[in-house]
Amino acid sequence: MEINELVSITQGTLATMNPTTPEKVLAAGRAAGLREGSRVVEVGCGNGTILALWGREYGISGLGIEAREDACSRAEETFRAAGLGDRLSVRCMDARSYVPDGPFDCAASIGASHIRGGFAATLDALLDLVHDEGTIVIGDRYWQSDRTPPEFAREWPDVPTEYEILGAVREAGLDVAAVVRSGADDWDRYESGIWQSVLSWLAENPDHPERDFVIDYLHRIQDEYFGYGREHMGWALFVLVPGFY
Repeated sequence: MEINELVSITQGTLATMNPTTPEKVLAAGRAAGLREGSRVVEVGCGNGTILALWGREYGISGLGIEAREDACSRAEETFRAAGLGDRLSVRCMDARSYVPDGPFDCAASIGASHIRGGFAATLDALLDLVHDEGTIVIGDRYWQSDRTPPEFAREWPDVPTEYEILGAVREAGLDVAAVVRSGADDWDRYESGIWQSVLSWLAENPDHPERDFVIDYLHRIQDEYFGYGREHMGWALFVLVPGFY
């Protein structure tokens, strides 16, 4: 099954496609200095929920970039429903091909570092989208310690420790202004939402040719979560600002 189709099945119905809450998203926006008139670009904007939250609370304008056509349609509807269709828009394309018309005040990638292949590469790409005083918000996974059992760590070679994230941030000439962590309840709610989406799809598609693949996928992600993910893997919103060096 093509990856974008799988993402749509597993997470397409989730308002926030990450283990976080609207309150934590708003806290990250506040730490990033978002305000009336701030121009924000979000790479991998999904259903547009995060940009809409920032638009309603802080008065931002900006752009979401998303490769999945069904998510682009939902993002457009999210912006319209929030009364923000005149300030927020979505561009349906591969984010790696996007070239901005001008620099933004803030660039975000929330749970989308896979597009570039990891945290450090995502950070480099986002820096190209903001001006010299621009801020960055990255929501990403991390290992909660450097003592993660190797048999688990090998399954996720692009996941860093938080200390490695800090090193990448400083190497880029930035400082961490805030970290907004997800808790166990956030993870349970997010993962449970995925499982329920998959189970609903299976019930609605009894004869789909890739049904067995989707069943195997469901069981594999549950094995990962109960086996080691809940204990060893964290997720947070990292708010990054120009550093003092």
